[in-house]
Amino acid sequence: MISKVFISKVRSLESMDCNFDAGINVICGPNGCGKTTILESIHLLAQGFSFRSRDLRELITWKNNELILRGEFEDEGRTRMRAIRVYSRGSEVRENGESLKSPTSFFGTCPAVIMQPSDIELLRGGPEVRRHWLDEILCYRSSANAQVLRRYKRVLQQRNKWLKEFKQNGAAVGGEDLLRVLTQQLIELGAKLWAARIALSKEVSEIITRYYRKLSGGVDEITCAYKSSILKTLDALDVADSMTDEMMDELPENAVARAVGDAPDNATGNAMNNATGAAGAECADSFGNVAGNAADGSDAPSEDMLRNAFSRKLADLEFVERMQGMTMAGPHRDDLALCASGYEMRSVGSQGQCRSAAVAMRFAAVDVASRYLTKPILLLDDIFAELDVNRRDAVASLIREKQCQVVIATPQAEDLPFKADVEIKLEVGS
Repeated sequence: MISKVFISKVRSLESMDCNFDAGINVICGPNGCGKTTILESIHLLAQGFSFRSRDLRELITWKNNELILRGEFEDEGRTRMRAIRVYSRGSEVRENGESLKSPTSFFGTCPAVIMQPSDIELLRGGPEVRRHWLDEILCYRSSANAQVLRRYKRVLQQRNKWLKEFKQNGAAVGGEDLLRVLTQQLIELGAKLWAARIALSKEVSEIITRYYRKLSGGVDEITCAYKSSILKTLDALDVADSMTDEMMDELPENAVARAVGDAPDNATGNAMNNATGAAGAECADSFGNVAGNAADGSDAPSEDMLRNAFSRKLADLEFVERMQGMTMAGPHRDDLALCASGYEMRSVGSQGQCRSAAVAMRFAAVDVASRYLTKPILLLDDIFAELDVNRRDAVASLIREKQCQVVIATPQAEDLPFKADVEIKLEVGS
């Protein structure tokens, strides 16, 4: 939990001290007074990054040269004193007086989970939003996962740089030998990242489904599955291997070729179902049986299977990648699909359904952090205004159940469905 925070020159806040209780802390005041900035400051000190800006210099108050944040965290009798100074040329980061390389060094010891109205983008937004959510809690599970993720991104960046240079000039620094080395590294790291994500998807899909059922009052159900072209390829290859010559003769022309990846991505699932004679809903069709099996825990592909499939995929895409100047396949292009009634919620979910699913995803992150690290700080940025009465009560019940430290930003404390242990009132210009 966080017990104290000092904020200086962060966005609209000139300077302030806050003390927090282990229970429910409410920050109330009119719009523009800095409520969300306090949540952002806590998140930055806990997680090592802002949930609103990639460049921390954007947090510095207008016409000032630097910001300062200090926080005191208590965890099982241990105190962590953290400090961040951000200025035009970079940042200085300390924990208990010791210098750290960057704020990201904070990650993994005092977790925090943010809930905010913009979380609806977890459902409505592009795949990169869900990948970021998945990778954040993937790092809760193990520091090794964080290392694999960082290395994968670094190798991907280097490989894309090579491909871009080749596209522009017909050659690239390091030549073909460098591309082969980078490709092999990408395959090895990609297989490890896929295996970790698939295992995590299995764990969180059950949690999300359970929380969504509570939030919706059992009116409808959602399912989750990890969505990857590699999983579709593996599934299609398994289908092709298991079919007899007689069955192959009865298939429509080119059906198996399309199933293993020669067709566009949006047609692959349908081609696969045509080949097997299987009927299924749109959501299941779009990622194939292996993805579904991985999500429910059976027949999850091994690292070797993923490595071999990735190698084949990149070999098939080599010409296209050189022409496009970028890596066209890999974990960086995957998605987590959430579906209701067999259809992806991204396209058909109502506002209420999507908001409930987003809250369920955040509570799933709370559970993963609690299991592998410690109970996280739960940061709520005026989320109750976006929920109907039944969902408000369900969220309040879940918050009490988690017994986490809670910091809530809201215009009116009296509108909350529970009583505050500590109330911090702000005015515009505080």
